[in-house]
Amino acid sequence: MANTTGSLLNGSKGPVSALSVLAISVAAAALPSSVQAQALEEIVVTAQKREESNQEVPISITALSTESLERRGIQNTEDLLGQVPGVGGFSASGSRGSIGLAIRGVAGGSPSNLSLDPAVATYMDGVFIGKMAGSSIDVAELERVEILRGPQGTLYGRNATGGAVNYITRKPLGEFGFRAVGTLGNHDLYGLKLNLDTPTIGDAEDGLGSFAASVGVQGRDRSGFYDNKSGGGDFNDLDRQAWRLAVNWNFRNSLFADYAYDGNQLDEVNDLDVVVGFNPLDAAGNVSRVAALQGTLAEARKWAAAPGSDPRIASRWIPSLERTIEVYDETLKRGEGRRSSGNVDFTPRSEVDASGHSLTLAWEASDVTFKSISAYREVSVSALGDIDAIDSSIDANGIGAYNDTLHLTLGQLYGATGGYDPKIPQLPFDAIWGAIDAQGNALHFSQDSSSDYDQFSQEFQILGGSDRLEWVAGVYYFEDKAEYERTSLALVPLAPIGNTHYKLETKALAAFGQSTWTPGLLDDRLAITGGLRWTKEEKDVEWNNAAQVGVFGGSPAVSDKDDKNFYNVSGNLTLAFQATEDLNTYIRYATGYRSGSFNGEAFGSDYFDEETMETWEIGLKSDWWDGRMRVNAALYTYEWDDLQVSQVVIVDSAPSSLITNAGNAKRWGGEIEVLVAPIDDLVIGMSYAYLDGDFDEFPDLCGTNEPQQCLKGKDFAKRNASPDNQLNVFADYLFARTDFGEITGFLSVNWQDEWYTTAASTAIIGGDPVVFDPQVMDERTVVDARLNLENIDVGNGSLRVSLWAKNLFDEDYPSYGINFGADLGLKVEKYGDPRTYGVEVAYEF
Repeated sequence: MANTTGSLLNGSKGPVSALSVLAISVAAAALPSSVQAQALEEIVVTAQKREESNQEVPISITALSTESLERRGIQNTEDLLGQVPGVGGFSASGSRGSIGLAIRGVAGGSPSNLSLDPAVATYMDGVFIGKMAGSSIDVAELERVEILRGPQGTLYGRNATGGAVNYITRKPLGEFGFRAVGTLGNHDLYGLKLNLDTPTIGDAEDGLGSFAASVGVQGRDRSGFYDNKSGGGDFNDLDRQAWRLAVNWNFRNSLFADYAYDGNQLDEVNDLDVVVGFNPLDAAGNVSRVAALQGTLAEARKWAAAPGSDPRIASRWIPSLERTIEVYDETLKRGEGRRSSGNVDFTPRSEVDASGHSLTLAWEASDVTFKSISAYREVSVSALGDIDAIDSSIDANGIGAYNDTLHLTLGQLYGATGGYDPKIPQLPFDAIWGAIDAQGNALHFSQDSSSDYDQFSQEFQILGGSDRLEWVAGVYYFEDKAEYERTSLALVPLAPIGNTHYKLETKALAAFGQSTWTPGLLDDRLAITGGLRWTKEEKDVEWNNAAQVGVFGGSPAVSDKDDKNFYNVSGNLTLAFQATEDLNTYIRYATGYRSGSFNGEAFGSDYFDEETMETWEIGLKSDWWDGRMRVNAALYTYEWDDLQVSQVVIVDSAPSSLITNAGNAKRWGGEIEVLVAPIDDLVIGMSYAYLDGDFDEFPDLCGTNEPQQCLKGKDFAKRNASPDNQLNVFADYLFARTDFGEITGFLSVNWQDEWYTTAASTAIIGGDPVVFDPQVMDERTVVDARLNLENIDVGNGSLRVSLWAKNLFDEDYPSYGINFGADLGLKVEKYGDPRTYGVEVAYEF
């Protein structure tokens, strides 16, 4: 996908398809042979648990180097979205720092739901990150990021059906060094990174061996993009810190130890989620909520005029109805699009605190390496969410923009009496009005949640090789504990208020092996890779929900337990053929497995099954034109069984994320990445990803009336989480070399077409099945740019000054949306960051 001047940025793979042949021929025709330019450099990756050239690994990989990460401003997982072909996803609404990744349309689902395991495995220095919650916070001291596409079940295990993302951090250099990067930008942005390397202490061949260490700290702070008219902090601010300590020990150049401690903190006001529309009230879609409110207002005015009617109808209900209609009308007129400000009942805020320890031991004995990776990690996330940007708080007279369900319910109750309050329990007017006053609002939905998660993993590996055989084998143990607690307010004061609390525990054991054999055929150009992984998982859940209390009654406290074991065998088989020194082709078959579990947010619910995937892929990795052009491409097809789909449903009167097994899907697609160095000091890159296919099986939706009506699931289900088409283009150019320094520039254009946030949004209204319009994220084109004056000699070090801009043309696009269905009736969206720009100064010696 990308490369910086003088260093490779990308790798991938691909089929000998018309697309790749066309790209090769067009690019070659455009490059005159008389032009002299530098050859593209290679990136070393560890995708197969050993160091190899990216161009030699028969897996579709994009590798981003240190320079590429800096030029793109990538500091966490969320920054990858839209920058890498085939990679999509979203950050969770109501919870910053949690990201749901998707690769090739294989989506992780709701990232803040602890019941759900990722579909794209994230690793940091070989350590699996168990949950998506809190996984997208800044990483200090990044050296490289590797994105592996397609199922990686053999070497990376469960929860890698879509692929894997490897974060590789900087190792201690072993000599004294210092790096500092400072950033200033619009919206009061400032940031600082400091990194220090110690010199090597001791001698690897003597005594206790040699030691080296490095430490890095960084922080970012920025004011919010959008004004909070309700008070509190402005929306979408930044307040993040990250740190990392790494220690390396070398004993006799055969025994090595790498210890790392990292930490991250986030304390921010959430995204501004705004209502962009409302679902109809009836199954046919003919009764709008505004029309129903207007009809209720007309009736309320009649009741208010009746002698002896409830005086609250005239004093507070009618003014509140008028205010709600005004707010809803204004919302519909504004429709979709980024707002400059918003109103909320509670300022939504997220806090994330994460830390981890890892210890890697390696013993190199002759042709065999023994490796141990031990790790412990803990994450806590707290989120106060208000995701409708409608201020439903009441004034001193009890007047406010109440939720429409409350208005319509009052209409039904007063309609039964003609506007009178008979003071009977069946018509609890006093309880309703008193609850509104006690709460201070009549909001649609808000939640206060906390998640605590810790994990431990231990992996043992044995790696060996000879002239014709390279192999790796190992065993892996993983355990985690997740605890979630939430208090929700929904349709105040109608829905009961209570506390949802659950615990989930996992214990997993796996054994794996993979080998690459060169049988000596076809002049040693053929290599065969095969591998298997066996996995056993134990899942335990414990629910402890508090009593639900509301004006129409409630439910008692409940508790329950359940457990389930899951088993899987995943594998891969790859035939790779080195057609020429610069052309490597392959065909690959692989399977993957995603954990089943329990829906913690739905008390007493049954488990959902694991999902499985098998894929076929053909690809090529090639260098052309004396190493100045690189073309990597892949064409794949996969079958996805029992895929896990996240849906927004009402559980205990509050919107919750519920996971179900949707059935079967068959899809196909491809990626192509081209890098060209046409002249000295210029690298041009292009990548394109395509995805096609839909659900072959999806659960039917059946009503409750007789005769029963059913809608065929595959007719209304949509592919979710990824666009069909994605195009990335960049140019990296060294404009001039001067006595003072070098002037370089970087420009990237990232385009993708529309995509669906959920597979389907459905409900049963009046006994009939209803499918709501899905939230569609519009196509977008985002342009980023950077201009550098670098390699300036200052003392014993080097200085760089950069001007940068992200979303240069201020593209207005939705980044995620939720359709809350029939009960809340809201369609909510949030939007990508507006244009940001600033200056960065870096010094290193």
